[in-house]
Amino acid sequence: MHFSYDKPRRDAIPEIRNFLVNEGFKILEYAPEDGFMFTDYKLFDWGEGQRLLAVSVHIHDKMTITGKGRMDIPVASLGKTEDLLKIKTFDKLPYRIQKRTFLSLIEPLESLGYKKLNHWP
Repeated sequence: MHFSYDKPRRDAIPEIRNFLVNEGFKILEYAPEDGFMFTDYKLFDWGEGQRLLAVSVHIHDKMTITGKGRMDIPVASLGKTEDLLKIKTFDKLPYRIQKRTFLSLIEPLESLGYKKLNHWP
């Protein structure tokens, strides 16, 4: 996802860091001089298996948020419950999972003055 912003970059970087922490993400790497931060996986449990999302943020002339995910996937049809679902890591989660997790971030970011860009570049 890409966002535009109308504030100094030096103000946007700590603001986004605080936003992610308040949303329940744990910051693993934070490099304000490079406009970069990376989070640990955050659990999203909607009663249909675990979804974990880690977020990478790059802030320069625009802000770019990308994610890396893990999710439960069925690996067997018979057996013990713990053997039916396994966690698999994805560089790109299925679209419906991306939509559900990322949409929860868009509205709060827009309330902070960041405007989602529908296409960039």
